[in-house]
Amino acid sequence: MDVAPNVSSATVEVAGRNWLTAQLLMRGFEVATPVVDRGVDLIVFKEVGEEGIRALPLQLKCASAETFSLDRKYEGRGIPLVYVWDVLGQPTAHFLTYAEAFAVLGTQAAGTRSWTEGGKYSVTTVGSGLRARLAPYTGRWGWLHERLGDQPTSGSH
Repeated sequence: MDVAPNVSSATVEVAGRNWLTAQLLMRGFEVATPVVDRGVDLIVFKEVGEEGIRALPLQLKCASAETFSLDRKYEGRGIPLVYVWDVLGQPTAHFLTYAEAFAVLGTQAAGTRSWTEGGKYSVTTVGSGLRARLAPYTGRWGWLHERLGDQPTSGSH
């Protein structure tokens, strides 16, 4: 694929979201995109008859290469984090909970100033160790189906 030089991060984000949306649709998920991004980039949902719907928000991190970042603001929110790598080539998706993402980073992030003071940590060059720790979270479509199935239905009171 011929990709324009200097593709903006906003373009990569849109391309990654659209690739993930297509993958989700082909795997039986319904997908909605919030009009305003307030920490939820996509919502996967499934109609469950008279019970209503089950819905699960997703937070996306899309990149043209392999990068990994975590922001403490997602802790305790129960929103799966989806890292889409190589958006402009052969995309792959990693699905993690916040706790799993924190465990993948391990002690690497805990002692850094960016984490202790800002609550954020980012790896722009993914080494073999981090890549190996992320491998079990690649393409967890079944895991996502299970997470969605665990959500309350809109008809629940």
